Amino acid sequence: AEALNALAAAGYDTEGAISALPTVLKLSAAAGIGLESAASMLTDSMSALGLGVSDMEGFVDQLAKGASVSNASIAQLGEAVLTVGGTAKILKGGTVELNAELGILANNGLKGAEGGTMLRNVINALSAPTEKAAGLMKKYNLTAFDAQGNFRGLNDIFADLAGIMDGWSDEKRASLMSELFNVRDLKAAEALMAGTTGLYAEFADGIENSQGAA
Repeated sequence: AEALNALAAAGYDTEGAISALPTVLKLSAAAGIGLESAASMLTDSMSALGLGVSDMEGFVDQLAKGASVSNASIAQLGEAVLTVGGTAKILKGGTVELNAELGILANNGLKGAEGGTMLRNVINALSAPTEKAAGLMKKYNLTAFDAQGNFRGLNDIFADLAGIMDGWSDEKRASLMSELFNVRDLKAAEALMAGTTGLYAEFADGIENSQGAA
């Protein structure tokens, strides 16, 4: 009843709530949280990411798989997703990229709301850089958007950034990173860049093929 009430509060009609309830049950069992909390987490996440009811089961499977391959619980990933919010809509790889990047941050001790906040800040730093950061990105030919104006994806951007700084001194590297990202988000940026060497591909592949994980 609490789950159905939460679904109704999120705007689901009777048919929609009945359709969503089995997925809410799976999320509740997999995450070890109450049905009302599961329903609220799921509907809030779907709304923030602009996903529909048809995406619900796949999204829950991705959360479950993301938790199994990384050092984060489903509840922590869900909290992080809510914190990133609509900013994550820009990600080229959608919810697969979102969960993979959150998993990388979790493996570096950045979980839940903290991980979500830092991921949001990193996305914003690259997609809407300060004037000085934009000048540096232009100088080093680091592009956040493709020819069609679409965000390229964090993994591709960080892979390029790592290539640009290859062979640099620690001082020069630290200087560029501090100009591109807020000092509070440097740990997250470094973790995401380190993940481009293989961890991202490993996480993303598992999450993309997560049918039935929950």
